Amino acid sequence: MNILLNKWLMIVINLALTTILFFLLAPAYDLFHYINQLFYISYFYLFVGLLMLVIRGGFFDAITYSFRRFHGMTSKRRDYMDDWKTKPLPSQSINRSWLNFFIFHGVTLTLGLLGLLAIYYHA
Repeated sequence: MNILLNKWLMIVINLALTTILFFLLAPAYDLFHYINQLFYISYFYLFVGLLMLVIRGGFFDAITYSFRRFHGMTSKRRDYMDDWKTKPLPSQSINRSWLNFFIFHGVTLTLGLLGLLAIYYHA
């Protein structure tokens, strides 16, 4: 878990992962294909981070609460130990540090991607 706390070390690990994927999967070793591999890694982070941001914002809380209530009212076998009123909602299950982790890495890798795109199209 300590390795995840050092965000700059994780950026280096992500760039190393991008380089490894580049050498394993690229049909030609050029900047264009390296940018493609960096795109895959950075937008994975952005996608997960934005999904966590939507969940943490409470978008799915009402839907989840309604489904739990409906299931609790219509269930024939009631589990009295499992109360739908006290279960945590999805917005309460997203940790703020994980959200910051994914958003930071997604944005940082995307800025690197944009810098490489500027170099690619300038040359």
